[in-house]
Amino acid sequence: MANRDDVLSDFIVEEEISPEVLGTYLQRYPEYTKDLLALFNELTMSELEATDASLPFETKAMTAEALRVQHVRQSLFGRGVKDLARELGLPRTFFLGLNTNVVHLGSVPVEFLKNLAAKLDVRLQDLINGMQQGDGQAVAMKSDNKPGAEAPIEFQDYVGQADLAEEEQRALRKLLAGDGSN
Repeated sequence: MANRDDVLSDFIVEEEISPEVLGTYLQRYPEYTKDLLALFNELTMSELEATDASLPFETKAMTAEALRVQHVRQSLFGRGVKDLARELGLPRTFFLGLNTNVVHLGSVPVEFLKNLAAKLDVRLQDLINGMQQGDGQAVAMKSDNKPGAEAPIEFQDYVGQADLAEEEQRALRKLLAGDGSN
């Protein structure tokens, strides 16, 4: 039977600490499974922390921004749209069309954008970036200028076409109102 300390020392000095190497050690030394797993976890976590610490601040900021934009996209066009629609009292389809391929971004009232960003707990710029990226379904290698492609419509026209019920119109007015909390 191999000595526990020798096995752990040998594991540490392996050229590459990977799940495959761990698997080999676990097969050879099943009596040290708990110790090997703990050591592997500690080594991989410290490696991740070292990698994270070595990332430039700009990279970390870009990652945080990308995560916020992804949150916007998920909330408006993905899995989160159902909850957002329920919370704000508007139909899901209303949010699904809020991308710059459908609605001209410059026509969307600033108060609406600010209030929606606040509801999503993101920065205004993150909301705009998410709306510009849309639902991500048109990311294929295709021309942006399709023949006969519809131009984005004005926000007021979009609202008019949304055929909102009375209650939904009230909910939209709340989002359009500047309440001074932003």
